[in-house]
Amino acid sequence: MNTNIGQHVLKNPGVAQAIVDKADLKQSDVCVRTLSHLHISAAALSRSDVDLLTCGKIVLEVGPGSGNLTVKILEKAKKVIAVELDPRMAAEVTKRVQGKPEAKRLEVLLGDVIKTDLPYFDVCISNTPYQGRRADSGSYQISSPLTFKLLSLPHPPRICVLTFQSEFASRLTALPGSPLYSRLSVNAQMYSHVTHILKVGRNNFKPPPQVDSSV
Repeated sequence: MNTNIGQHVLKNPGVAQAIVDKADLKQSDVCVRTLSHLHISAAALSRSDVDLLTCGKIVLEVGPGSGNLTVKILEKAKKVIAVELDPRMAAEVTKRVQGKPEAKRLEVLLGDVIKTDLPYFDVCISNTPYQGRRADSGSYQISSPLTFKLLSLPHPPRICVLTFQSEFASRLTALPGSPLYSRLSVNAQMYSHVTHILKVGRNNFKPPPQVDSSV
């Protein structure tokens, strides 16, 4: 793993499953309503038509790493768009589904998510890379820009399940009057409903980071 770019892969399958469950990727009745509106019978559709109209969510995953979380998302999602900075990890997550039906539903974008023009997606799931803080400003190099990029999208996702360093997560959820309440808290809570889901100890990652995480 390249810890210089914040790589700490989530290795606990129970935590990975909890994250996917909180993303609420269950199929909806959108396709059924669409067919009814168009007066089309599902029985009259070809297999390719059915595939195009498959219900489900398009998920953006930031930092898939070796794909431990990706494969669980693919069990529920219509499609996963994984953005990975490290070419070796991009190859690894692609290899995880090579030759399997899930491969058709995985798109890997190589690059920095902050600088990438993102396609449409319904849900974002991220095991956000650990990059520490910038010495000049004290702000987090990845967590803060990612948060505000997601909030400022023309069509923001309906839900984001994001794993951050615990300190950053505490600032996101801090209430007025708390010593952690800051500009980050105000802006994030103005444009979204922020909820703490669970704590994730450092030993759930490989290699373990220096601090614990929160989802």
